[in-house]
Amino acid sequence: MKTQNQKRYLILLALVLVLAVQTVMMGYFGQKKAGYHVDEVYTYELSNYPGTFFSETEGFLDTWVDGSFFQESMSVDGLGDLDYSIPYHNQENDVHPPIYYFVIHTVSALFHGEVSKWIGILPNMFFCLLTTVLLYLVAARLFPNRVLALLAAAMWAWSVGGMTTAVFIRMYALLTCIAMALVLVHLKALEDVRRGKLRKRTAALLFVVTLLGILTQYYFLVLCFFLCGIFFLYLCATRRWKLLGVYTVLEGGALCAAVVLFPKMLFHIFGGYRGKQAFGSMATKEGTLDGLKKVASTISRQLFNGWLKECILLVVAVVVVYFLVKHVLHPRLFPKGEAVGMAVEMDVHMDRKLRLHISHVDVAVALLGVVAVGYWGLVGKVAPYKTDRYFFCIYPLIVLCMVYLGYRTLMLLVRNPQRCTIALAVVALGITAMSYRTQTVNYLFLETNQRAQELAGYEEYPVIILSVQGTPEFADAQAMEFPEHSQIYRCGGKDFAALSDAVESKDLEGGFLLFIRDFGKMSQEEIQEQVEAQLDLDQFELLTRIGCNVYFCTLEEAAS
Repeated sequence: MKTQNQKRYLILLALVLVLAVQTVMMGYFGQKKAGYHVDEVYTYELSNYPGTFFSETEGFLDTWVDGSFFQESMSVDGLGDLDYSIPYHNQENDVHPPIYYFVIHTVSALFHGEVSKWIGILPNMFFCLLTTVLLYLVAARLFPNRVLALLAAAMWAWSVGGMTTAVFIRMYALLTCIAMALVLVHLKALEDVRRGKLRKRTAALLFVVTLLGILTQYYFLVLCFFLCGIFFLYLCATRRWKLLGVYTVLEGGALCAAVVLFPKMLFHIFGGYRGKQAFGSMATKEGTLDGLKKVASTISRQLFNGWLKECILLVVAVVVVYFLVKHVLHPRLFPKGEAVGMAVEMDVHMDRKLRLHISHVDVAVALLGVVAVGYWGLVGKVAPYKTDRYFFCIYPLIVLCMVYLGYRTLMLLVRNPQRCTIALAVVALGITAMSYRTQTVNYLFLETNQRAQELAGYEEYPVIILSVQGTPEFADAQAMEFPEHSQIYRCGGKDFAALSDAVESKDLEGGFLLFIRDFGKMSQEEIQEQVEAQLDLDQFELLTRIGCNVYFCTLEEAAS
């Protein structure tokens, strides 16, 4: 008993170490994060600004707005100013459910009017730490020893993909956490089913986790389609009709509850532009294979240093060689006379009887692999962008499956669990460490540091923004800079003629900054020609190209 308690203590200590290292790594990369994806700016905007998007506010475009407006609009002064109707109604007008925005709205209040990257990163860090614990608990229920479970947890927690999940200020870290919670609860439900009764606690967890997932991101429904579908088929195959009815009511009830709590989700999925876009993607084959390859390559780089395909091929090769040696070639080694050496004799024939030892764990891990592959295939088909964030939620499952596959493959060769675990740990953690030499944690926008240096000293100047080919809300990508400037003028149109209205409506005697965004293939000379056709410029100096082109301008009248 004492030895068993010591082992549990060591495992717990090791898990704490994994979490501690993960926390330090997330804090390091969080500190390095220098800029924002436009969707990350939308996170602050949609969580705290009553008007949904700045550009959709009546009278906001084609007029001068104080820079302090953006600071106030993307923040919450304190807990007494919390108003959850703001993110709720904003998400009714946007394309996502509201749970994550409630989180950001709450955390914003703790920063008392400040707009900080840590408002988004700190919750993500918490969700990622919880995901690591959940991944460990899932693996501990499946794997033959706890060390393997720790290895799976560490490989995801310390991976480039894990760090990218933490620093991207959107709902995907929360989605990843809830996805792993759903897997764990289904494993608990499976244990209950084998006992013949679904416990009330497990039933409640199934309902709550499913509800939270649906209200976090609609792609969670894709994960449910595969995971819940497999569990549904298992109950059918084992003829557990009563439990099947209970399970159907629970999962169906969670879906209905989500609709009741957020009715606009039906429009988002079936009538909104994202929903129509997704169903339209399902109806076409164009670009599907290329898109899936791109996503697979991204997953491979962020989790396995780009070696996922090679790892799978190596496993297949080992299994094929093992099969040939054991069931076809039947080699035997024996001494060759008095000479030094050995002789190999092969009795080449195909065994008539083949025994495949497939355990319940093999089946469970394989089915989790089906869930991950199914999600990759379907979301890779319908997602508007073939980018990493939509697939963060299956990263832990992919790591879990690959660690188990690697262990089972090594056991064919070594047949010593301890040696296999050590060898696999060296390989897996080695791949994770090497990935930081060749791969990049995404969404850090380190180039923004250079942009800040190039714009240093120009913070007090008013800003005019023109988005030539994009929609006006794309200018929100620079919204975190706006509070530094005295006033901001966002052109509502795409034509350079809008610049003259901006200049005529304000005294710009001291000069101003001109942000030109989304100008396509226009050259510097073409941009200058278009601007000078509208304004009488004395100075037109390019300060930076990072993020968008920024020019310092003075007018001839002011110069004279």
